[in-house]
Order: sequence, then structure tokens, then C-alpha cells
Amino acid sequence: MSAEDLAERGRQEVRSLLATRRQALERQWQRHQAASGIPERFRGKGFADYQADSAEQVLARSICQDFACALSAGQRPGETLLLLGGSGTGKTHLACAILATLVRAGQRGWYVSLPSALRSLRDARSSRSQGSETEAFAQLSAPDLLVLDDVIDAQDETRSGLLFEVLDARYAQQRATILIGDLPASRLEQTLGPRIIERLHEAGTRQVSFNWPSHRRRAG
Repeated sequence: MSAEDLAERGRQEVRSLLATRRQALERQWQRHQAASGIPERFRGKGFADYQADSAEQVLARSICQDFACALSAGQRPGETLLLLGGSGTGKTHLACAILATLVRAGQRGWYVSLPSALRSLRDARSSRSQGSETEAFAQLSAPDLLVLDDVIDAQDETRSGLLFEVLDARYAQQRATILIGDLPASRLEQTLGPRIIERLHEAGTRQVSFNWPSHRRRAG
């Protein structure tokens, strides 16, 4: 075998090893993405997939990209991002794109609907199992980024208290949070309560209003 043949074989082996490594990293990324709770519909979708047809939509995407970059770089710890507006306007898409960016960067993140999160805490406490309660609370308070979707209904005293505990723990640990709601900013305090709003402002809050028609209705 000639020297050139040997060199080509070596190059092929290197390419094969690199391809195997890329495939392994992609499988690992897919596992981490699934473990973060990102809904199947939004897995693999990023900022480039977000349809921005107006200046307001371009600005919303830009703010979310900036938020993702800042968190990935360890800047603005503990900040909260509020994505508020009508359904079908891309709030969850952009939030999941932020979460995916952080997960790919090696940080921990968790996506969950607010009703589901509060239900898991309530059920853990009612089971009288200290272990399950601690684990349920840690799943919400410990991740570098927590995405809480479906912030729509006014909270009763019990649910408001549970949510305050979670957000207060994240505030103390300087963990970032995204809250998504199909409601205008004017209803936010009524929905979350003054104690939570005060804590959000103390931690630093950015807000994006999604005031354009639903993509789902236009698609239909």
C-alpha cells in the first residue's frame, strides 16, 4: 500500500471517529432536551424557526435571544422574563428556544406548566413524605432556568403561597425564571399577587408583550 493510500485511510478513520463523536453528542443533547421537559412540539426548534413578520415580533425574538445569551454567559443571574399576550403568538416557542440554548451550553433547565408545578407540590405535601416534597420543590427551585407556562388563572391563597415559596427560593439562589401567560400585563398582579410581583421586581424583570394575531388561527 502506498504512502498516499495510508494517508487516505488515516483521513477516513479520523472522519469516521469525528462523525461517531458528533452522533454521540447529538444523542446526548436529545436526551438532555427531553429531560428538560421541553414539549415534543418544540424540540429541535430554535430562534431561527420563529416566524417574525412584524417589527414587534423581530423585537420579541431579539429580546429572547439576548436573554439566552446573557444567561449562557453567566450574566444577569436571577432575572425574570415575562412573556405575556394572546395564545398562539409564539411565547412558548421562544421560551423553549431559550431553554434549549442553556441546556446545550451545559446548564440545567426545566419547563413545566404552572398548574402542573403547583399540583406536584400540593400532592407531595399531602403524601406526608418528606423525601417526595423535597424532591418536588428542588425540581422547581434548583434548575438554572425554570420556565413556568400557563400563568392564566388567579391563584387562591394556597397556590399563591406555594408559588411564592418557589420564586422566593429562586430569588435567594439567583436562578433565572421565565413566566408565560395568555394575559395582558395589567392583569399580572391580580393573577400572581403583590408579594410575588414585588419579588420579581427585586430580582430584575424584563417583559415582552405579544400583541399580534395567533399563528394557529392564521394557519387554519
